[in-house]
Amino acid sequence: MKNSRELTVDIGGSNYLITSDDDYLEHIRNGFEPEMVKLFKVLAGHSKTILDIGANIGCTAILFGELSQYVYAFEPSPTTFAYLEKNISKSGRNNVFPQNIGLGAESGESTLTFSPSNRSGGFVSNQTQASAGHTVEKIVIRQLDEVVNSLDLQSIDFIKIDVEGFEGHVLRGAKKTLSSNRPVVVLELNHWCLNAFQRTSIPDFFDLLRSIFPILLAVDGSNYMDLHDESDSYIVMYYHILHMRFPNIVAGFDETRLNPFRSLYEHGFTV
Repeated sequence: MKNSRELTVDIGGSNYLITSDDDYLEHIRNGFEPEMVKLFKVLAGHSKTILDIGANIGCTAILFGELSQYVYAFEPSPTTFAYLEKNISKSGRNNVFPQNIGLGAESGESTLTFSPSNRSGGFVSNQTQASAGHTVEKIVIRQLDEVVNSLDLQSIDFIKIDVEGFEGHVLRGAKKTLSSNRPVVVLELNHWCLNAFQRTSIPDFFDLLRSIFPILLAVDGSNYMDLHDESDSYIVMYYHILHMRFPNIVAGFDETRLNPFRSLYEHGFTV
């Protein structure tokens, strides 16, 4: 792990020693993404099994280890996976199980491209080639349904998906898992990644999500908008595309699972 650095990071109120070799450590120097920690604690607390898809160097996986009985953390990059394993081991979270694979619509091999200064921005794309100075790694991709079956995973209550525009591919390979477990799912929304890497528009992405999830909420700070509502969806599209607002989507099947979220977050939008 050449050029690695260590930093003590506050993750959800507990301090952990995190190792990496990119600039992300500076981003979390004053604490790991407090807005995301708040959201995850509300939605994922007391889960039996959590899937962390796009685990990067392990900060979310470590947090999930506090919130659930079992965590399966998926990271396809071989070099990033080494940091994931190291950080999980140092955390003492022996209920977190790292998996060195990516997830998609079809099983096979692909490539992951990322800037050495930003491992969290790694992307899979047949549309966009790497520019000079980027790292390209061969990775293995499997369908989530296959992985859940092979690992005999039970009671999957919560799934986090942050895969730089590849979210739709992950969902297409997870149909059985979603229908049988009916988890709460939090997805990143990033129109740049969707368009540049997958040639997918925001309206098309929303249509895919609506076809899967009866509950679909776009989150901005402490506010949310309903993506099954035409007026709300327009506002989300406008402010996300032009101003990068609403960076996360909460999706689900059971309204009672979202009651804690609705009690802390307000429906509406503040410019």
